[in-house]
Amino acid sequence: MRAAGFLVIALAGVPYLAAQAPATVTFHFENAQLQPAKYLITLHEDGTGHFHADAGPSSPQDTVALPSEGQDRSIQVTSPTVERIFEIARAKKFFNMACENGDAHVAFTGKKELSYQGADGRGGCDYNYSKDPKIQWLTTEMQGIAATLEEGRRLQLEHDHGRLSLDAELETLEQMAQNGQALELGNIAPILLAIVKDDAVLQRAQKRARHLLAIIDAGGIVTK
Repeated sequence: MRAAGFLVIALAGVPYLAAQAPATVTFHFENAQLQPAKYLITLHEDGTGHFHADAGPSSPQDTVALPSEGQDRSIQVTSPTVERIFEIARAKKFFNMACENGDAHVAFTGKKELSYQGADGRGGCDYNYSKDPKIQWLTTEMQGIAATLEEGRRLQLEHDHGRLSLDAELETLEQMAQNGQALELGNIAPILLAIVKDDAVLQRAQKRARHLLAIIDAGGIVTK
């Protein structure tokens, strides 16, 4: 009877524990013309998250011809960004809305899906283009995170197999950060630090990596 009593208490606590699970926002993206062509970002309200990208064919425009490998890794997003993401999710009724309200003639930029799940509600919407400024901001943010992780993957490959390509890749990443196309650079800090510490890397590339680390230290504020 005592064991049965413990089981009842344990089961009674399950709904409470489930209710305390952190809220989650996910962003799913697909576009065969881009790299990565398909990925999923899962972000929890405590800032932790996960990034999964499928491997795909290399782009004909990719002059470096790097292997198109997938990724499956943990990520961490800064507090101000996380707060705004979840604030928007709740303001937009957990994405229980018509996100796709753009012009039918707008070019295809990728199949996108936003979803929310938490103790306070759940929902989701899919779209190619949205006129809603907050949905646009969310889309840019998620794509910026994915772009940073893809650049980190490329930098790792080049550092391992072709150090002479690092300077051009880092210059591209600097420009992307300057334009707001690469965000949450802290997720690729380890490879940037490895480049800085590697005396076999061109000094110019090391300087660029230091600049990117300085952006991370400044909380994402880009300085030239």
